[in-house]
Amino acid sequence: MSTTEQTSTRRRQRHVVCGVDELAPGSTRLHAVGHRQIVVGHVPGHGYVALSNYCAHQGGPLSAGSFEAMWTAEKVGERIQDPDRWVLICPYHNFEIDAATGCPVARLGTARTATYRVAVEADEIVVYV
Repeated sequence: MSTTEQTSTRRRQRHVVCGVDELAPGSTRLHAVGHRQIVVGHVPGHGYVALSNYCAHQGGPLSAGSFEAMWTAEKVGERIQDPDRWVLICPYHNFEIDAATGCPVARLGTARTATYRVAVEADEIVVYV
């Protein structure tokens, strides 16, 4: 199902992906919108994200990847997982994409993965493209 909403510069189509009970925390679902492949994910404790299914590194299918809390460090030799920052890990080369922004964690050029607005409406996960 799709409907249209007006944004400041262009119209966006509303696409129902699935019910909220169909996407468990930490899991993803692939959703096709025309020629676009969109991976919708349930970030544990943080709601839902929607990104292009293609990794900015070498085009791997992010829908086959996994979510993980981002590893950070305050000093050399230390490493902790930040419960507020999540990455989607590409299954091809373990390339990490920030789940909120689509930006790569390791800066390899200027490429980033496209992100889309996602919302929960009437117990359904909806993506606006």
